[in-house]
Amino acid sequence: MRDICGLHRIQRALLGCVVLALGIGGCASLPALPAPAERPPLSGMGEEQRQTPTMGYTLGPGDVLRVSVYDNPDLSQEVTIAADGAFSYPLIGRVQAAGLPVPQLESLLAKRFADGYLVSPQVGVTVTQHKSQQVYVMGAVSKPGPYAIQRQTTLLEALSAAGGPTPEAGFEVIVTHAADQQALPSGTSKVSAAAHGQPAMRVSLEQLMAGGVPQRITLQDGDVVYVPTAAFVYLSGEIQRPGRYRLEKETTIQKAVTLAGGFTKFAATKSMTVQRMVNGKRLDFQAGPDDLLQAEDVVVVRPSLF
Repeated sequence: MRDICGLHRIQRALLGCVVLALGIGGCASLPALPAPAERPPLSGMGEEQRQTPTMGYTLGPGDVLRVSVYDNPDLSQEVTIAADGAFSYPLIGRVQAAGLPVPQLESLLAKRFADGYLVSPQVGVTVTQHKSQQVYVMGAVSKPGPYAIQRQTTLLEALSAAGGPTPEAGFEVIVTHAADQQALPSGTSKVSAAAHGQPAMRVSLEQLMAGGVPQRITLQDGDVVYVPTAAFVYLSGEIQRPGRYRLEKETTIQKAVTLAGGFTKFAATKSMTVQRMVNGKRLDFQAGPDDLLQAEDVVVVRPSLF
Protein backbone atom coordinates (compact mmCIF):
# COMPACT_ATOMS: atom_id res chain seq x y z
CA MET A 1 0.00 0.00 0.00
CA ARG A 2 2.89 2.32 0.84
CA ASP A 3 4.41 1.50 -2.54
CA ILE A 4 1.16 2.51 -4.28
CA CYS A 5 0.94 5.82 -2.39
CA GLY A 6 4.59 6.46 -3.14
CA LEU A 7 3.95 5.74 -6.81
CA HIS A 8 1.09 8.27 -6.84
CA ARG A 9 3.34 10.91 -5.33
CA ILE A 10 6.00 10.20 -7.91
CA GLN A 11 3.39 10.45 -10.70
CA ARG A 12 2.24 13.81 -9.34
CA ALA A 13 5.80 15.07 -9.19
CA LEU A 14 6.47 13.86 -12.74
CA LEU A 15 3.29 15.62 -13.94
CA GLY A 16 4.48 18.83 -12.31
CA CYS A 17 7.82 18.48 -14.07
CA VAL A 18 6.09 17.97 -17.40
CA VAL A 19 4.01 21.09 -16.78
CA LEU A 20 7.14 23.06 -15.97
CA ALA A 21 8.86 21.70 -19.07
CA LEU A 22 5.97 23.00 -21.17
CA GLY A 23 6.58 26.48 -19.94
CA ILE A 24 4.46 26.74 -16.85
CA GLY A 25 7.60 27.09 -14.81
CA GLY A 26 7.94 30.47 -16.47
CA CYS A 27 4.94 31.81 -14.50
CA ALA A 28 7.21 34.17 -12.63
CA SER A 29 8.18 35.76 -15.93
CA LEU A 30 4.57 36.49 -16.89
CA PRO A 31 3.28 40.03 -16.44
CA ALA A 32 1.25 40.71 -13.32
CA LEU A 33 -2.53 40.63 -13.69
CA PRO A 34 -3.74 44.20 -14.28
CA ALA A 35 -6.72 45.68 -12.48
CA PRO A 36 -10.09 45.07 -14.19
CA ALA A 37 -11.17 47.65 -16.73
CA GLU A 38 -12.87 50.51 -14.93
CA ARG A 39 -16.58 51.01 -15.46
CA PRO A 40 -18.80 53.98 -14.58
CA PRO A 41 -20.16 53.81 -11.02
CA LEU A 42 -23.59 52.31 -10.46
CA SER A 43 -26.32 54.75 -9.57
CA GLY A 44 -28.14 54.03 -6.34
CA MET A 45 -24.87 53.15 -4.60
CA GLY A 46 -24.39 56.55 -3.03
CA GLU A 47 -23.15 58.32 -6.16
CA GLU A 48 -25.04 61.11 -7.89
CA GLN A 49 -26.84 59.78 -10.93
CA ARG A 50 -27.59 61.58 -14.16
CA GLN A 51 -31.29 62.14 -14.67
CA THR A 52 -33.11 63.78 -17.56
CA PRO A 53 -35.69 66.32 -16.31
CA THR A 54 -39.26 65.12 -16.60
CA MET A 55 -41.37 67.33 -18.83
CA GLY A 56 -44.59 65.33 -18.54
CA TYR A 57 -46.37 63.36 -21.23
CA THR A 58 -46.34 64.93 -24.69
CA LEU A 59 -49.15 63.95 -27.03
CA GLY A 60 -48.47 62.29 -30.36
CA PRO A 61 -50.00 60.32 -33.26
CA GLY A 62 -51.98 57.25 -32.15
CA ASP A 63 -52.92 58.58 -28.72
CA VAL A 64 -56.62 58.24 -27.91
CA LEU A 65 -58.15 61.18 -26.02
CA ARG A 66 -61.36 61.67 -24.10
CA VAL A 67 -62.41 65.30 -24.46
CA SER A 68 -65.01 66.55 -21.96
CA VAL A 69 -66.71 69.91 -22.44
CA TYR A 70 -68.41 70.70 -19.15
CA ASP A 71 -72.16 71.52 -19.28
CA ASN A 72 -72.08 70.49 -22.97
CA PRO A 73 -72.27 66.66 -22.98
CA ASP A 74 -73.14 66.61 -26.69
CA LEU A 75 -69.70 68.03 -27.44
CA SER A 76 -67.85 65.52 -25.29
CA GLN A 77 -66.35 62.63 -27.26
CA GLU A 78 -63.33 60.40 -27.82
CA VAL A 79 -60.85 61.18 -30.57
CA THR A 80 -57.64 59.68 -31.96
CA ILE A 81 -54.68 61.79 -32.98
CA ALA A 82 -53.97 61.03 -36.64
CA ALA A 83 -50.61 60.49 -38.32
CA ASP A 84 -50.34 64.21 -39.10
CA GLY A 85 -50.63 64.98 -35.37
CA ALA A 86 -54.15 66.45 -35.53
CA PHE A 87 -57.78 65.43 -34.98
CA SER A 88 -61.12 66.82 -36.10
CA TYR A 89 -63.67 68.12 -33.60
CA PRO A 90 -67.24 69.43 -33.95
CA LEU A 91 -67.59 73.20 -34.35
CA ILE A 92 -63.87 73.99 -34.22
CA GLY A 93 -62.57 71.75 -37.01
CA ARG A 94 -59.00 70.46 -37.19
CA VAL A 95 -56.92 70.68 -33.99
CA GLN A 96 -53.14 70.18 -33.99
CA ALA A 97 -52.32 68.21 -30.83
CA ALA A 98 -49.00 66.43 -31.40
CA GLY A 99 -46.19 67.88 -29.35
CA LEU A 100 -48.49 69.44 -26.75
CA PRO A 101 -48.82 68.39 -23.10
CA VAL A 102 -52.40 67.75 -21.98
CA PRO A 103 -52.86 71.08 -20.08
CA GLN A 104 -51.80 73.04 -23.14
CA LEU A 105 -54.25 71.16 -25.36
CA GLU A 106 -57.02 71.86 -22.85
CA SER A 107 -56.26 75.59 -23.03
CA LEU A 108 -56.17 75.49 -26.83
CA LEU A 109 -59.55 73.75 -27.07
CA ALA A 110 -61.13 76.15 -24.58
CA LYS A 111 -59.85 79.10 -26.62
CA ARG A 112 -61.18 77.66 -29.88
CA PHE A 113 -64.62 76.98 -28.34
CA ALA A 114 -64.71 80.47 -26.86
CA ASP A 115 -64.09 81.99 -30.30
CA GLY A 116 -67.78 82.47 -31.15
CA TYR A 117 -69.19 79.15 -29.94
CA LEU A 118 -69.34 78.86 -26.14
CA VAL A 119 -69.21 81.25 -23.21
CA SER A 120 -66.36 80.55 -20.75
CA PRO A 121 -65.96 76.92 -21.83
CA GLN A 122 -64.25 74.48 -19.51
CA VAL A 123 -62.49 71.60 -21.26
CA GLY A 124 -60.85 68.51 -19.81
CA VAL A 125 -58.67 66.05 -21.74
CA THR A 126 -57.77 62.54 -20.59
CA VAL A 127 -55.42 60.22 -22.46
CA THR A 128 -57.27 56.88 -22.52
CA GLN A 129 -54.67 55.05 -24.63
CA HIS A 130 -50.99 55.98 -24.74
CA LYS A 131 -49.65 54.85 -28.09
CA SER A 132 -47.42 57.59 -29.42
CA GLN A 133 -44.59 57.26 -26.92
CA GLN A 134 -42.76 54.11 -26.03
CA VAL A 135 -39.58 52.77 -24.51
CA TYR A 136 -37.70 49.62 -25.41
CA VAL A 137 -36.97 47.06 -22.70
CA MET A 138 -34.36 44.59 -23.93
CA GLY A 139 -31.90 41.97 -22.71
CA ALA A 140 -32.43 39.55 -19.83
CA VAL A 141 -36.12 40.28 -19.16
CA SER A 142 -39.08 37.92 -19.51
CA LYS A 143 -40.88 39.84 -22.28
CA PRO A 144 -38.48 42.11 -24.19
CA GLY A 145 -39.93 44.61 -26.62
CA PRO A 146 -41.45 48.09 -26.96
CA TYR A 147 -43.76 49.37 -24.25
CA ALA A 148 -46.04 52.40 -24.27
CA ILE A 149 -45.29 54.91 -21.56
CA GLN A 150 -47.52 57.29 -19.69
CA ARG A 151 -46.63 60.47 -17.88
CA GLN A 152 -43.67 59.92 -15.56
CA THR A 153 -43.34 56.19 -16.20
CA THR A 154 -40.53 54.95 -13.96
CA LEU A 155 -37.71 52.54 -14.74
CA LEU A 156 -39.12 50.05 -12.24
CA GLU A 157 -42.57 50.22 -13.89
CA ALA A 158 -41.04 49.55 -17.31
CA LEU A 159 -39.15 46.51 -16.01
CA SER A 160 -42.32 45.22 -14.35
CA ALA A 161 -44.26 45.61 -17.61
CA ALA A 162 -41.59 43.47 -19.32
CA GLY A 163 -42.08 40.69 -16.76
CA GLY A 164 -39.05 41.56 -14.67
CA PRO A 165 -35.47 40.29 -14.98
CA THR A 166 -34.78 36.64 -15.77
CA PRO A 167 -32.54 34.40 -13.60
CA GLU A 168 -29.75 35.04 -16.13
CA ALA A 169 -29.81 38.80 -15.52
CA GLY A 170 -26.67 40.51 -14.30
CA PHE A 171 -26.31 43.05 -11.54
CA GLU A 172 -27.23 46.26 -13.36
CA VAL A 173 -29.64 48.03 -15.70
CA ILE A 174 -28.35 50.29 -18.47
CA VAL A 175 -30.58 53.16 -19.60
CA THR A 176 -29.81 54.96 -22.85
CA HIS A 177 -31.74 58.20 -23.22
CA ALA A 178 -33.19 59.15 -26.60
CA ALA A 179 -31.20 62.40 -26.60
CA ASP A 180 -27.94 60.43 -26.34
CA GLN A 181 -28.96 58.10 -29.18
CA GLN A 182 -29.26 61.03 -31.60
CA ALA A 183 -25.50 61.53 -31.38
CA LEU A 184 -24.70 57.91 -32.32
CA PRO A 185 -23.09 57.02 -35.68
CA SER A 186 -25.49 56.16 -38.46
CA GLY A 187 -26.48 52.49 -38.42
CA THR A 188 -26.01 51.97 -34.69
CA SER A 189 -29.02 50.15 -33.27
CA LYS A 190 -30.64 51.26 -30.03
CA VAL A 191 -29.87 47.95 -28.36
CA SER A 192 -26.24 48.07 -29.49
CA ALA A 193 -26.00 51.59 -28.11
CA ALA A 194 -27.20 50.47 -24.72
CA ALA A 195 -25.07 47.34 -24.63
CA HIS A 196 -21.83 48.62 -26.13
CA GLY A 197 -20.61 51.83 -24.68
CA GLN A 198 -23.32 54.48 -24.96
CA PRO A 199 -25.05 54.25 -21.56
CA ALA A 200 -26.44 57.42 -20.04
CA MET A 201 -27.10 55.69 -16.72
CA ARG A 202 -26.15 52.42 -15.02
CA VAL A 203 -28.28 51.37 -12.07
CA SER A 204 -27.91 48.54 -9.56
CA LEU A 205 -30.61 46.01 -10.49
CA GLU A 206 -30.68 44.51 -7.01
CA GLN A 207 -31.19 47.86 -5.30
CA LEU A 208 -33.75 48.98 -7.90
CA MET A 209 -35.90 45.86 -7.42
CA ALA A 210 -35.60 46.18 -3.63
CA GLY A 211 -36.61 49.85 -3.65
CA GLY A 212 -33.13 50.89 -2.54
CA VAL A 213 -32.44 53.44 -5.30
CA PRO A 214 -33.11 56.79 -3.63
CA GLN A 215 -33.95 58.86 -6.72
CA ARG A 216 -37.08 58.16 -8.74
CA ILE A 217 -35.88 57.35 -12.27
CA THR A 218 -38.38 58.33 -14.96
CA LEU A 219 -38.27 57.45 -18.66
CA GLN A 220 -39.02 59.40 -21.82
CA ASP A 221 -40.08 58.53 -25.34
CA GLY A 222 -37.42 56.52 -27.17
CA ASP A 223 -35.40 55.52 -24.10
CA VAL A 224 -33.83 52.05 -24.14
CA VAL A 225 -33.71 49.94 -20.98
CA TYR A 226 -31.17 47.14 -21.31
CA VAL A 227 -30.59 44.37 -18.74
CA PRO A 228 -27.31 42.58 -19.55
CA THR A 229 -26.91 38.91 -18.82
CA ALA A 230 -24.69 37.97 -15.91
CA ALA A 231 -20.93 37.88 -16.36
CA PHE A 232 -18.95 34.73 -15.56
CA VAL A 233 -15.43 33.59 -14.75
CA TYR A 234 -13.96 30.13 -15.23
CA LEU A 235 -11.81 28.05 -12.90
CA SER A 236 -9.70 25.11 -14.03
CA GLY A 237 -6.93 22.86 -12.77
CA GLU A 238 -6.45 21.95 -9.12
CA ILE A 239 -9.87 23.18 -7.97
CA GLN A 240 -12.42 21.08 -6.09
CA ARG A 241 -15.22 22.00 -8.52
CA PRO A 242 -13.78 23.41 -11.76
CA GLY A 243 -16.26 25.21 -13.99
CA ARG A 244 -18.12 28.46 -14.65
CA TYR A 245 -19.06 30.81 -11.83
CA ARG A 246 -21.10 34.01 -11.72
CA LEU A 247 -18.93 37.11 -11.39
CA GLU A 248 -19.96 39.36 -8.55
CA LYS A 249 -18.73 42.84 -7.76
CA GLU A 250 -15.04 42.96 -6.75
CA THR A 251 -14.54 39.21 -6.96
CA THR A 252 -10.99 38.21 -6.08
CA ILE A 253 -9.32 34.97 -7.13
CA GLN A 254 -9.55 33.76 -3.53
CA LYS A 255 -13.31 34.44 -3.47
CA ALA A 256 -13.83 32.63 -6.76
CA VAL A 257 -11.80 29.65 -5.56
CA THR A 258 -13.85 29.54 -2.37
CA LEU A 259 -17.07 29.46 -4.41
CA ALA A 260 -15.60 26.51 -6.31
CA GLY A 261 -14.94 24.56 -3.12
CA GLY A 262 -11.33 25.56 -2.61
CA PHE A 263 -8.03 24.18 -3.84
CA THR A 264 -7.18 20.51 -4.04
CA LYS A 265 -4.33 19.31 -1.85
CA PHE A 266 -2.09 19.23 -4.91
CA ALA A 267 -2.63 22.89 -5.90
CA ALA A 268 0.36 25.15 -6.45
CA THR A 269 -1.27 28.23 -4.93
CA LYS A 270 1.75 30.42 -5.62
CA SER A 271 1.89 29.77 -9.35
CA MET A 272 -1.65 30.60 -10.47
CA THR A 273 -2.28 32.23 -13.83
CA VAL A 274 -5.22 34.07 -15.31
CA GLN A 275 -6.09 34.09 -18.99
CA ARG A 276 -7.72 37.41 -19.95
CA MET A 277 -8.93 38.92 -23.21
CA VAL A 278 -6.98 42.09 -23.99
CA ASN A 279 -7.66 43.93 -27.26
CA GLY A 280 -9.15 40.80 -28.77
CA LYS A 281 -6.30 38.49 -27.69
CA ARG A 282 -6.25 36.03 -24.79
CA LEU A 283 -3.11 36.65 -22.74
CA ASP A 284 -1.63 34.90 -19.69
CA PHE A 285 -0.90 36.81 -16.49
CA GLN A 286 0.67 35.85 -13.19
CA ALA A 287 -1.91 36.21 -10.42
CA GLY A 288 -2.29 36.11 -6.66
CA PRO A 289 -5.23 35.37 -4.38
CA ASP A 290 -6.12 39.05 -3.86
CA ASP A 291 -6.18 40.01 -7.56
CA LEU A 292 -9.56 41.11 -8.90
CA LEU A 293 -11.23 39.25 -11.75
CA GLN A 294 -13.26 40.58 -14.66
CA ALA A 295 -15.77 38.94 -17.00
CA GLU A 296 -14.56 35.91 -19.00
CA ASP A 297 -11.31 35.53 -17.03
CA VAL A 298 -10.01 31.97 -16.79
CA VAL A 299 -8.19 31.09 -13.56
CA VAL A 300 -5.72 28.23 -13.97
CA VAL A 301 -4.37 26.53 -10.83
CA ARG A 302 -1.33 24.36 -11.56
CA PRO A 303 -0.35 21.17 -9.74
CA SER A 304 2.42 21.44 -7.22
CA LEU A 305 5.74 19.68 -7.71
CA PHE A 306 5.57 18.07 -4.29
